[in-house]
Amino acid sequence: MRRGLLSIAVLIVALAGTVGCRSAPPPRPYEPVPATLPQVARQLALPDVSLIDDAVPQPVGVSVEPYHQLSAEECRHLACTNAAAAILIDNMAADKPDPFPWLKSHSSADRLRVITARNLSNEARLRSAAAALELYYKLQEAELLSDVLATSQAEVDKLVESGKVMADRGFTESADYLKLRQQQIELRADRAKLQNGIRRINVELKVLLRLDTTAGRILPSDAIHVNSESLNADQAVQVAIAGRPDLELLRDLIRGLDASTVAAVRQTFAGLVPPLGAVTAATRIFAPGFRALFPMLADGDVEGLRRQLQLHLADREREVAKDLRATVDEWYMQRELVSVARRRQALEAERVRELTVKKSKGASVETEYRRALIDKLTADANVIREAVKWKQIDVRARREMGLLCTVNGCR
Repeated sequence: MRRGLLSIAVLIVALAGTVGCRSAPPPRPYEPVPATLPQVARQLALPDVSLIDDAVPQPVGVSVEPYHQLSAEECRHLACTNAAAAILIDNMAADKPDPFPWLKSHSSADRLRVITARNLSNEARLRSAAAALELYYKLQEAELLSDVLATSQAEVDKLVESGKVMADRGFTESADYLKLRQQQIELRADRAKLQNGIRRINVELKVLLRLDTTAGRILPSDAIHVNSESLNADQAVQVAIAGRPDLELLRDLIRGLDASTVAAVRQTFAGLVPPLGAVTAATRIFAPGFRALFPMLADGDVEGLRRQLQLHLADREREVAKDLRATVDEWYMQRELVSVARRRQALEAERVRELTVKKSKGASVETEYRRALIDKLTADANVIREAVKWKQIDVRARREMGLLCTVNGCR
């Protein structure tokens, strides 16, 4: 009996050893089973909007957020002062003092670096101010149109309600009544889109002005004044060529170019003209004969680089003059469109006055009067849009002349 049990134990141990010595079989790679979809006839499910109650209007025209008043001048100044790119450039220039002030070559290059940083910083501030003012007037347009749409919707609602009363009395719904109901829906959608646009503009503008931690909405406080003054294109071009920081940078590079600064000037010039930057990099990689194709990139070629800078400056001055003259033409054209919109507004206002007199005398012109009010409000909205367009062109002209910002954002 013991011998039988011992034999069984030895067999179990042997089997266990054999199993332990075997290597586990490699796992089989996972092969996803392809899905099969049922084949059906083409039939789509429409969105289910039955849970929305049309009788409860959405509060799209009323903001519960606090308003913060901002003038156009404050907007310009904050954008100039808080331009992120300008601050970065200024800090980088301040963090790199001249390591060898006693060497003329290092001193000249360091002075050129400071001058370059100042011009680039001024250009960044100029662009930031132009972007902020464009948003400022977009926001003003949106807020003004929001008020006009709210009043328009109230008048359309009254007309729709009158039509509903007539329908309840057994009168057939007219085509005009159906158009009014469509207009009622469109106005509601326009107000919702406008409120969303106001929120987005606030976010973008606050970032440029470094007011992104300020809760609530910005309220532009300055009225747009479309004046009858003239804008002389020749004088505008002279101002731009004399004062734009991007042109002044090129002049400073030309004035500061000598044998001790040629490398620094070449590197800066290549950064201003991207294709030259690629060529400069190529000269370090390809055969030295490549430099013969671009003599202005040869080390120590001061006069060659000076000629290239002067040619580029002349090209930029011509381009600035062309763009500014086109902006001045657009400035005048848009002001004429403002005048046309104002004349239409005056006609619609006169129509409202005529119907108001008829109403006061007991004439039954209520529906006609309401429609005239809606037409007048449409004309009001058109005047707002055209005036804002003119103001934005005016801001662009001042940006192209370089008049929005100077050093540290002060005029």
